[in-house]
Amino acid sequence: MTTHTHTRPATGPTSGTAFGPRAQRAGWVVTALVTAFLGFDAVTHLLQVEQVREASAGLGIPDHVIVICGAVLGSLVIGYLVPATRAMAVVLITAYLGGAVAVNLIAEQPALNSVFAILAAVLVWAGAWPRDARLRGLLRA
Repeated sequence: MTTHTHTRPATGPTSGTAFGPRAQRAGWVVTALVTAFLGFDAVTHLLQVEQVREASAGLGIPDHVIVICGAVLGSLVIGYLVPATRAMAVVLITAYLGGAVAVNLIAEQPALNSVFAILAAVLVWAGAWPRDARLRGLLRA
């Protein structure tokens, strides 16, 4: 005796079909914008641009740490663009930007500095969320 079962296509937090093509395109647009911004930030740190050096000095951050921050952020941005490492990079970029918020709060910088870092973290997630089922799976109950 043969039993037939009907299986529905996989959708949800771990499938690649949870979002339609429009949402995935929007994710790519957000990813491109966030990558350009964070990539620019990483390069300005690696090159120790004068404005970055001045701002960092005002926070008590030595020049050699600026280069380390640029290297870390640059590596994370590259990881964000690679599908196999995207989910981990999203989490680590969020942590990096959380550190930026902490530094800004401790140094009593204008609130907009912290808001900007938080917004960047939200955009990192927003860009990857519709395109990466593994990332969505991290938050599955």
